Amino acid sequence: MFARSRIPSALLALVAASLLAAPRPLAAQRVIGGGDDAVTLPRGGFRFSLGGEHTAQRDRWRDGRLEGLGGSIASGAFGPLQFSMLAPVEQTVRDLGVSGFGASLGVSTLDARQRLFVTPLTVEYGLSDRITLGARATLVRSRIEAQFRIRGDSGRATLGINPIIGGSAVAANNLTAIGAYATAATNLAARRTACEGNPGAAAQCPTILAEAASVAALISRTSAFANGLTSLYGAGLVGGRRYVPLAGSAADSTLRARADSMRLAFERYGITNVTTSTGLPLGAQLPVSGEDIDRLFADSVEGYGARRISDGSIIELGDVHLSAKLRLFDSFGAGSSTRFAPGLRGIRQSVLVDLRLGTGTPERADAFLDLGTGTGTGALEVRSLTDVVVNGRFWTTLSVGYALAAAQDRTLRVPSDTGPAFLESWRETIVPVTPGARIDVAIAPRWHLNDYIALGALWQWRGKSADRHDIDSTATTPFGATVPLLGSILDDASKASEQRFGITATYSTLAARARGRPGMAFEINYAHQQSYSSGTGVVPKQWEDRLQLRYYTRFLGR
Repeated sequence: MFARSRIPSALLALVAASLLAAPRPLAAQRVIGGGDDAVTLPRGGFRFSLGGEHTAQRDRWRDGRLEGLGGSIASGAFGPLQFSMLAPVEQTVRDLGVSGFGASLGVSTLDARQRLFVTPLTVEYGLSDRITLGARATLVRSRIEAQFRIRGDSGRATLGINPIIGGSAVAANNLTAIGAYATAATNLAARRTACEGNPGAAAQCPTILAEAASVAALISRTSAFANGLTSLYGAGLVGGRRYVPLAGSAADSTLRARADSMRLAFERYGITNVTTSTGLPLGAQLPVSGEDIDRLFADSVEGYGARRISDGSIIELGDVHLSAKLRLFDSFGAGSSTRFAPGLRGIRQSVLVDLRLGTGTPERADAFLDLGTGTGTGALEVRSLTDVVVNGRFWTTLSVGYALAAAQDRTLRVPSDTGPAFLESWRETIVPVTPGARIDVAIAPRWHLNDYIALGALWQWRGKSADRHDIDSTATTPFGATVPLLGSILDDASKASEQRFGITATYSTLAARARGRPGMAFEINYAHQQSYSSGTGVVPKQWEDRLQLRYYTRFLGR
């Protein structure tokens, strides 16, 4: 099923009213104007088109809700939802006794803008009065303008860089602190055994034997506490996690309070290995810095294993298109020059078949904001084009297209849940992808001001069914955990719909050349389009500006 988006009733009413309007008849279709239409070139005629297109986007819709390009990373706490490698740290701290702990490196801000600069070259030839053949190639430059920041000041962060990374002395000190808890648990277990064999072995034996359950729980709890501290902070030859609670934070204070309660419990049973000076392993001294953020993206073990977030600019060939337009019905007659005859009204209908060659470069898995230069896969599109000419000043084109792309194998990073926008390198794998079908409907009214100038508008709805990503597997994290790789999450995100609105302006010499005036036959078209609403799926909010020069030879036929 295609994603649905409700067509505005006001727009339909406007189109219906404009079709019924009947201004004073003048010469018909003196300016063809920008955008698709049902007009075919006369036999032997050529049309050469060269242009420049600029597309910018800094937001996107997710299921109809507008958000930054980075999703949850664009604004808010930078925690496990944004970077899954923080999830084990969060769970370890909670297991140590800080219930409800939320791992966060701070408040993240992503200011990003994606730009595409496209230079299209199109050549069209009139094979006959009813058939026009075309070829289109593009040179595409994609550019990423992005700045990613994490603010960890003023209590925004709960984690920072583990000091053990900065020097070997920290590892030794951690080993001493953690060793005190492990030794206390061992000594208490030994004293309990001695008391069970000889109730007079120590002054605390009556208490130990009377509180056997509490003693067993303390030994177990302290052993787990020592193991958790080693796993989190590192000690000796164990490196620990890269991110640990900030010294002096609420989590750090809670851990110290728990350690002190253990000290008091051990003293009750005569075990004094843990003292008031034992403390905890050294916590993070500072929140993450800009250098830490760079490593966060580059590190393939404890980071994303990706390019820098602003490193996504490329200049390459885009997809190449080959097309054929067949005019099926024309109430104006066979001759192309009838377009310029006065007082005409009627209907013209053509079908366009477009073959896309996947010569462009798709988005790269290790460049998070990459746009690529094309799809990288072939596709076939069939489009119906119907021109309704009301009078010499007004005509409109109704366009309905259906496209289906070929299956391909792509290198993708596959998520385990719907949260993260950026994914780690160990999730990267080859995924067979079967693209979903795409359908679009467009209405493009045009108004002729005189022989040379025309203005136009465009409304378009696009809907795309979900792609199928044939993967349902697992991956192993750098720390040995197994997580699922779910292609169904990619499927859901690829189903999309959107609506666009645009305006066009055209300067044309075609009518003057048709009346025998000397000079070149050409048109200059300017078009602005932007997406203004979306339904399901992830859809970029785009602004597009296009400038196109179209030059004709023998545009009235041989």
